[in-house]
Formats: sequence, C-alpha cells, structure tokens
Amino acid sequence: MQRATAKPASLGARRVGEIGIAGEQQLMECGVGQQVSIQRKRPPTSTVPTSMAKPGRNDPCHCGSGNKYKKCCLAKDEAAERDSLVKAQARRDQPAVAHRHERAAAHRLPVNELMAEVAARLSMAEKEDAYEDELDAASNAVVQLVGAAKLDEAEAAARDLLVRFPDVHDGWDRLGMVHEARGDSRQAADCYRKVIDFIRQHPDDYDAGMIEQFANLVERLDPPAAT
Repeated sequence: MQRATAKPASLGARRVGEIGIAGEQQLMECGVGQQVSIQRKRPPTSTVPTSMAKPGRNDPCHCGSGNKYKKCCLAKDEAAERDSLVKAQARRDQPAVAHRHERAAAHRLPVNELMAEVAARLSMAEKEDAYEDELDAASNAVVQLVGAAKLDEAEAAARDLLVRFPDVHDGWDRLGMVHEARGDSRQAADCYRKVIDFIRQHPDDYDAGMIEQFANLVERLDPPAAT
C-alpha cells in the first residue's frame, strides 16, 4: 500500500507572527540591501572653504604689483567689502513672513546706519594714510639732509619729528643718525638706546629683530669699557 506524501504546511496555516527561517533570512537580506543602498546614496559631507587672511596696510599688495597694500588695492577691496555688507543687509531686510519682519525690525541695523559706519571707517583709513604719508616725508627729509651734509638742518628736522610724531621711533632714530654723522658716537648710541626702549614698550608694533639691530649699533658706537 502506498503512503501519501505529506504536504508542507502553508504559510497561512502558521500562527500569527511565525515566519520560516528561509523567509526571515530573505527579509533580513532585503533589509540589509536596502540599508546599504541608502547609505551609498548619501551625499558626501561638503567642506566650506576658508577665506584668505587680509594683508596688512603696509604689507605688499596681494595683486603682485610690488606696492604697499594701502597704496594699491586697499580702496578697491574696501569698496567691494562695503557693497557686500550693503547687499547682505538688504537681504536680511526682506522678511519671509510679515510678523517675523515686525519682530526682527528692532534688532536689524538699518542700511543708512550701516552706510554711515562704513563711511566713518573709510574716513579713518584716509586720515591714517595722510598721517603716514606726512611721517614718511618728514623722516625721509632728515635722511636727505644728512646725505647733503646739512647737519644743523637735519638735527632741527629730527627734533621736529620727536615733537610731531611721538608715537613712533623715527625721531630718535633720525637724531641718532645726525649725531653719528657728526662723529658724536656716544650721543648717537644714547639715541639708539631710546629707540630700543621705545620698541620694548610697543612690542606688538615691531619685529623682535629690530632690537638686535639697534643693540649692535649701540655696541659699535659705545662699546662697554674693557675690564
């Protein structure tokens, strides 16, 4: 007598929540595949480029002209910066929602105030340029007078530097040059010592190497007594 082959129970005959091993494995593989697919489609993290540092007013211009930045592209760069600030402020003055505009209006800087601030900064920069130009002219005049052997006039011009520009070292430096040209080595060394003292009082405005330069001048002009 031939036995009837038993048929495997159908999936519907199983209890609720019961899944066969093969079905579970298929679901896991399907889930893993979807997860891998999703991970592969994630965009790479973008990096935000950093802006280059702005050169100092007396640094060489970034355009490669060889001139100082203040004499070359400074005015153009500041004008571009001003336009950028104004445009950015204008964008901030366009509210997406009316009530948000009313709530933020008290905290936004009006465009006219921004323009006034930029104008004040430009005016200050122009005054600084005029001051530096005047200082350069007065300091170079002493050098020219020393070169022309007009030492009395050079000394008067150097002492005028000390009075008009007390916040720089040029006056003592140029007066030391005058004494050195006259052969007054000790007086020249005293002037250079004052330059060293001035640099030490304003370390942020000078390179440390300048102290060594003037110290070498002092040692040459007024060497310490031999023991």
